Amino acid sequence: METNRTATALDAPEVHTLDCEPMLIERVLHTSISTIDNLVGGFRSSKVALFEGNSSYPSNLLHLLCVKAVSELDEEVVWIDGGNTVDPYALSALCKRMRLDKRDILSRVNISRAFTAYQLVTLIDERLEEEVRESSPAMVIVSSLTDMFLDKDMKWMEAYQLLRRCAEDIRRVTRAYETISLITDRTPGHVPHNERMLNLLRTEADIVISMKERKDGISVRLPREDRSIVFRPVPWTQMTLSDFRGDAYGEDGSYIQAGP
Repeated sequence: METNRTATALDAPEVHTLDCEPMLIERVLHTSISTIDNLVGGFRSSKVALFEGNSSYPSNLLHLLCVKAVSELDEEVVWIDGGNTVDPYALSALCKRMRLDKRDILSRVNISRAFTAYQLVTLIDERLEEEVRESSPAMVIVSSLTDMFLDKDMKWMEAYQLLRRCAEDIRRVTRAYETISLITDRTPGHVPHNERMLNLLRTEADIVISMKERKDGISVRLPREDRSIVFRPVPWTQMTLSDFRGDAYGEDGSYIQAGP
């Protein structure tokens, strides 16, 4: 099990007091991709968002939201990787594109990787709350949560119960520490789709975002609200017209457009 942690101290997040109720940390984070933000409406503290479907694009969104959480909210991110999907080069490329100090951003992303289902359970069931308590992150990411539990050597009932425990822990920690929590169910192409496990994750999620590949782009759908769009993603390395703006010296600069 590989763990990358940081000891960087961060300023306390802005808090709001509502009469006699406990203090609430109110965070809202957008992707800065207008078509997706208009559909989803942003990712919020104390909420679990589940990405499902056969598209690999959610992994791109996790990297983007990870960088934006650190840069915009000035807090850390805890990322538990169950499918070896974290790409430091993608994070670095996004930092460069957004004109951010990659060393500062990456130092505040705490990554833990699991290589077996039991390691993943340990990271979530035994260590997640401690990590969140210590680092006070704005965001918790768990990528490819079901990958390890679909191992053919695991007994189905054991795998299902362990996954249930992990999903419940993520939801509990999200509520208790008011994090923005993002989950992807699997790594498309690596493991088969499993409807029963997916339904379990849907039950614990506050918002479900389905992304499926189509010939004309990616279908992005909110199944619970029966709303959808077709999105045509652009590679991070490719420039678009909206990526150019003139500064005081007449120079152009690349950036990711701010969310609404």
